[in-house]
Amino acid sequence: MLSMRKSLVIRGILGSIAVVLAVLGWWNHPPSLAAETANVYLPLVMRNFPPPPTVFGAHVVEFTDPTLIQLAEEARVSWVRLSAFDWSKIEPNPPVNGVHTYDWSSVPEDSLRNIAASHMYAIAVVLNTPAWAQKYTGVTCGPPAQDKLNDYAAFLQAVVQKYGASPYNVRYWELGNEPDIDPDLLNGSWDLGFGCWGDDEDPYYGGGYYADMLKVVYPAIKAVDANAQVLNGGLLLDCDPADPDCAPDDYKLPAKFFEGILHNGGGDYLDIVNFHGYPYFSGGLIVDETHPGWDQRGGVVLGKAAFLREVMQQYRVDKPLLDTEGALLCPEWNQTDCAPPTTDYEDAKANYVVWLYTRALADDFMGSVWYTLDGGGWRNGGLIEGTSNPTSAYDAFKFIATELAGAEYTGQPSGLDSALRGYIFRKQDGTSVWVVWAVDNAEHAMTLPEGYTQVYDEQGNPYSVTGNTLSVNDPRYIEVP
Repeated sequence: MLSMRKSLVIRGILGSIAVVLAVLGWWNHPPSLAAETANVYLPLVMRNFPPPPTVFGAHVVEFTDPTLIQLAEEARVSWVRLSAFDWSKIEPNPPVNGVHTYDWSSVPEDSLRNIAASHMYAIAVVLNTPAWAQKYTGVTCGPPAQDKLNDYAAFLQAVVQKYGASPYNVRYWELGNEPDIDPDLLNGSWDLGFGCWGDDEDPYYGGGYYADMLKVVYPAIKAVDANAQVLNGGLLLDCDPADPDCAPDDYKLPAKFFEGILHNGGGDYLDIVNFHGYPYFSGGLIVDETHPGWDQRGGVVLGKAAFLREVMQQYRVDKPLLDTEGALLCPEWNQTDCAPPTTDYEDAKANYVVWLYTRALADDFMGSVWYTLDGGGWRNGGLIEGTSNPTSAYDAFKFIATELAGAEYTGQPSGLDSALRGYIFRKQDGTSVWVVWAVDNAEHAMTLPEGYTQVYDEQGNPYSVTGNTLSVNDPRYIEVP
């Protein structure tokens, strides 16, 4: 089966061929061939989308500062996610006689326009429910009522009609953010950015109702833009219900939300499955593979991906994965390392950039979005302080996005120490790149591949090596022609 990235590349190439043939006047083929080619591929080219996205993405608070835009372009950011559409602000009043009135003043139009102008892909998050449409009165972050789903669909049609067109060209629509939370857990704080579709009295935690919504809005969106891509709200997935660390039972129930979507037939009304995964920094270590609640499946990112694929397989659904929030967090409860963040944390954050994107490429994620590019991020996880002060993690992002652009994962090196992780990629020019690191914050020796030409550190600086043995702790890139 072709990966999603390869499929998009092929589709784009075919679209370009269709335009060339049209220009050359080669439409004197049998009518069926000409019509099929024009209908399928020509609109894709005419929409003026950038080339197919790479795996490298980042969330932004806004995308208007010229320095920030330049830094994003230099780092080869492909996906740009932002909270763009708040239904409660855009349509605060109910329709009158079936006529909807929208106020677009809260939409970050300049940011969306700049993302498109920079040839990046916007992932536009749609949030909240106005008071007149709420299923649970007063719960802004919760779902629309059953009899208001058509109004939600009408709103989304208006959004896609307006912002799916030039100069915005939004194609990826994320419906909610972390909907797998019961509103009771938020204690009335509806403005924290969470969705709250969860229902702890339902065996599927409210996922079935989310599928009911998808069945109404997905066809409505596609009717406006057949190329639009619908993502579920990024799943929090607090813990793996099969993991003994995931206790008590009320911690396990939220993981049933995604299964509820598929159990109720929602898999036919989604294009991309979307989740979030954050490790944290503690005791000098990146707590990812050993993250409580996900350690049995490979960690907080790969473990969640494995879990989602297992549920999809159970329901015979096959969708690409997109991780729309990830970063190494320095949480406030870690007073030793994070009050304020130490240089050890900043170094570890740069290392984790390599961990995240190397594994996302190897595991065939459609994309992975660092949270955030600007503004310092949540719990110190940002790549840039403010809009113009890059961190060492930004430099690491910039290098990996350049070094592995267009590279194909080919496997793992053999014979590594058990504490080392290694991945091999083949670049478009035929060069192989080994990416290796240690997971225990200790030095481990490895034998360099025969004929290697250069070793780089995590930020792309040449790293001096004597002989054929490399001592590895922080990530290293090894180039082999």
